[in-house]
Amino acid sequence: MKRILLTLLPFLFSFTMCGHREDPKPPLSKTPSTPKIKKCFQSFNRPLLYWDAVVNFDDGRKIPVPSEVTYEVIVNFGRRSVKTEKNYLEDKEIAPGEKRCFSVVACYRGHKSQPSEPVCIIGKNPVEAVPQVRSVKSGDGFVEFKFSPSELNIEVFRNGKPPFITPYTILKEGTAVWRDENVKNGRSYVYRFRFSKGNLKGKLTRPFRTVLEDRIPPMPPQNPVAYLTNGSCLILWEASPSKDTVGYLVKVGKKEFKTDGISLFVKGCRGRIEIFAVDKAGNLSKPALPEVIREKGSSSNGKQVRHASNGELH
Repeated sequence: MKRILLTLLPFLFSFTMCGHREDPKPPLSKTPSTPKIKKCFQSFNRPLLYWDAVVNFDDGRKIPVPSEVTYEVIVNFGRRSVKTEKNYLEDKEIAPGEKRCFSVVACYRGHKSQPSEPVCIIGKNPVEAVPQVRSVKSGDGFVEFKFSPSELNIEVFRNGKPPFITPYTILKEGTAVWRDENVKNGRSYVYRFRFSKGNLKGKLTRPFRTVLEDRIPPMPPQNPVAYLTNGSCLILWEASPSKDTVGYLVKVGKKEFKTDGISLFVKGCRGRIEIFAVDKAGNLSKPALPEVIREKGSSSNGKQVRHASNGELH
């Protein structure tokens, strides 16, 4: 009897484990997910279609090499198609009143997604004019444009590249002056502009390249004073009120010293003392001339003799 039970034990355990087994997983998908069209508008006289790049399979997994995903744009429900490796298409010219519809299919290593939901556009008379830039000025932390008056909104592109979909900002109709203060000195910025009337966009202007240069000097350091003893001097001052000050240049006669502090000890003080604030662009403030205080030796019991000498040491 015991031998029979021992023989049946493996079968009994196999039945008890059946209820704990997981359901079989479905096979992994090789089909890319369906593209989602984000925008479709008329760029001058041509439809411009833009969609999110496909990076996942339709089961949600990441595509190993998303750069290999290509697209097929189906025009007017299969009358023609255009293949592209980019996630946008600038189609051929559209006539005013013409209706054109698009859907997009993603392709990856021989597998195609379902077509996207179609979007349609009706051609309009293109906007022939371009914004007229009257002047460009750049300074410490800003770029300023002046425009001729217009009755259309102006889309601004900064450091943009094709396909010029989303503008940096939009200027309301009638804007005559626009200033960009979200910039940094020493960097280069390229601006382009176009008129916008809802889903109708005009031509882009030529690029306007600007390099921001800070030419505004900082304010000089405050309340400088120099204590002179036995040919050496201790120079003290209060910080410049300018926020972009990064250090100071101190001239003592023919000698020059750089510091990011507000004091300096110099041996062998001779000649004129000048203290300059230096900003991050390297601009120098007007010189601050310290009041020189000469300290006599022990024979004068340490008394100080003040000289309003405008920074001159004698």
